[in-house]
Amino acid sequence: MSPPVFDHDFAEETVQRLRAISSDATPLWGRMTPGQMMGHLATGLRYTMGRVPAARRWGPWHMRWIVGPLLLRGWLPIPRNARAPSSLKGEKAPPEADLETLHALMEEYLHKAEAGAIQLPPHPLFGPLSADEWARFHAIHFEHHLRQFNV
Repeated sequence: MSPPVFDHDFAEETVQRLRAISSDATPLWGRMTPGQMMGHLATGLRYTMGRVPAARRWGPWHMRWIVGPLLLRGWLPIPRNARAPSSLKGEKAPPEADLETLHALMEEYLHKAEAGAIQLPPHPLFGPLSADEWARFHAIHFEHHLRQFNV
């Protein structure tokens, strides 16, 4: 199975799917609210665009050399209840975001990526990723959370 492509069509389809989630929806797994889930996805995009401090350390060797490549090739899904890297989650619950904010960040990320205007940080678990690998990761990550809310 090949991973989805994070492009403008994916962004528009994702926005439509996110609109189907009510603000009081219960996830199939985990504890995030819909607003927290959108905030979590927004944080990932902000991280990639350099607005969140880059991870100082990467995950263990098996995450960089085995799990990361399998996930990015679409051969391994992100498991349910997988924990966000501590460098991104901090001590508190994920910040909330609304759909308009997330959509604007998706479009900004896509425009900057297309223009080559992003200095890509290392992934907190998988280490250095190319622009294509980051795009694949974001699509896989978004799909994971869309499944979490059954849309």
